[in-house]
Amino acid sequence: MAYKKGYAFERELKKDLENKGWCVIRSGGSKKPDMVAAKNGKILIIECKSTTKDNIYLEKEEVEKMKKTAQSFGAECIYAVKRNNKGFCLIDTDQLVEKENSYFISLK
Repeated sequence: MAYKKGYAFERELKKDLENKGWCVIRSGGSKKPDMVAAKNGKILIIECKSTTKDNIYLEKEEVEKMKKTAQSFGAECIYAVKRNNKGFCLIDTDQLVEKENSYFISLK
């Protein structure tokens, strides 16, 4: 069930970005990053997350790898977070709060 929900969110986000003029490539399966988007010379490396909670914790190693990948492409690293029945938001990694073994996002 979680895979279907994540897949549906990725498709929804891809369609939304394309409607706004972005060129989007979505990775299949559970490969990271979930998407790469480009528009007017700007590149986004996007990882999608879905939650029912007001907070989300991200594995430190995953975030660091995403940031390194984005840097290699001269891109921005973005987390797209969907909250059940509350739409989604795009969060730049600069907005993440670093904890001892993870990164934290408050969605309040």
